[in-house]
Amino acid sequence: MKKNVFLMFVIGVMLFTTGCEKTNTLNCTKTETNEEGYKITETMVVTAKNDKISKVEQTSIQEMEKDLVDSTISLGQTFSSTFNEIDGMNMTYSKESETSIKMTISVDFSKLDVNKLKEKFGSDFTDDSFYSSNNKSLEEFKNENLEGYTCN
Repeated sequence: MKKNVFLMFVIGVMLFTTGCEKTNTLNCTKTETNEEGYKITETMVVTAKNDKISKVEQTSIQEMEKDLVDSTISLGQTFSSTFNEIDGMNMTYSKESETSIKMTISVDFSKLDVNKLKEKFGSDFTDDSFYSSNNKSLEEFKNENLEGYTCN
């Protein structure tokens, strides 16, 4: 009898502790054409735990004139090195094709120090960016950052 009570207790504790954390993942895409007629395709993978954003990965593939690809990547890599000095952030630029580049930025909000980010970027930092707060609800994030995206 004691074994049964103990076993029921252990199962109850396992069910209680494993069912507490709810994780949602949104996969979102948006395609636009810029003023010059080039296509920009963005994808955003948003992970939320217990309705708070925990991770975001945004990928942008941008078409452009062939002679601008290398210089844009070089400039982007210089810019991204500053982001990569911040814990929880990673930004990369790469050549996708002869006429397009790929930029990926990922943010792990559990490691992100927003104050350090603000300090690093000073007046260039805006509260409108998706990484401006590490305490946003999934609904807030959707309203502020996913307009024009199709999500599933």
